[in-house]
Amino acid sequence: MGWKVIHLTKPCKIKVKDENLLLEFMEDEKKENIKVTISDIDFILFNNPQFSITGKAIELLSKNGIATLFIDGEFHPSSILIPYHTHTLLTEMANIQISITQEFKAQAWQNIIKSKISNQSATLKYWNKKEFVELEELSQNVQLFDSNNDEAQSARIYWKSLFTNKTFRREQGSEDIINSMLNYAYAILRATMARSLSTSGFLPVFGIWHQNRYNAFNLVDDLIEPFRAFCDLYVKLLLNTKYSQSLYLTIPIKRDLVKLLTFECVN
Repeated sequence: MGWKVIHLTKPCKIKVKDENLLLEFMEDEKKENIKVTISDIDFILFNNPQFSITGKAIELLSKNGIATLFIDGEFHPSSILIPYHTHTLLTEMANIQISITQEFKAQAWQNIIKSKISNQSATLKYWNKKEFVELEELSQNVQLFDSNNDEAQSARIYWKSLFTNKTFRREQGSEDIINSMLNYAYAILRATMARSLSTSGFLPVFGIWHQNRYNAFNLVDDLIEPFRAFCDLYVKLLLNTKYSQSLYLTIPIKRDLVKLLTFECVN
């Protein structure tokens, strides 16, 4: 696995040269070529719709298991590229996933929600919010399949406490700066997790709790839950320090959000 995060914000052409990526930029009638060693790349983010990419380049990205996220014309995450054949035991792993019992799924989802609420509690504690105690108590009482709906109860307390802006509502379609930053951070994390699961032999379509027939990443959307609080904490840090006056999701903000992938987390 590589270590570089490539964030493309300018129009460019992506080609393959000597089994590595060649990035061609054209600016003020001047052509600039940048060659990137494919084995160095961990994640590539296409953050400008004005690019062209060859089929060979897509094949190379997929072959090397590079997490690839594409952004649409409105600068929203639109699609993820993940390799199709990723593991020598793909069929065996698929059969294992299909045969997982409901009892196992119930326990797994219980643990996922426990971890999610516990991390939310830790985030509130970091910001000296007294509500962290209430969330920690909730995390200890999560039932199988979260039958008491503790996740929803936690969310109501968590968002109200973490962001004290009276107009803020945590909603997927909202385009205020807080929601935009959160959604962008989640999309980056989701793409990375989809790549990691695929290269480990899992089929992301088979989820534990999420079972949407139109969603190719049900398992990703299950496993991402405990990690959302890390994104939340980082977004609040950025808003409190560098971007307190920002109203829109700018390229500098996006670049800072991509840095999430380079942080070392210690449990």
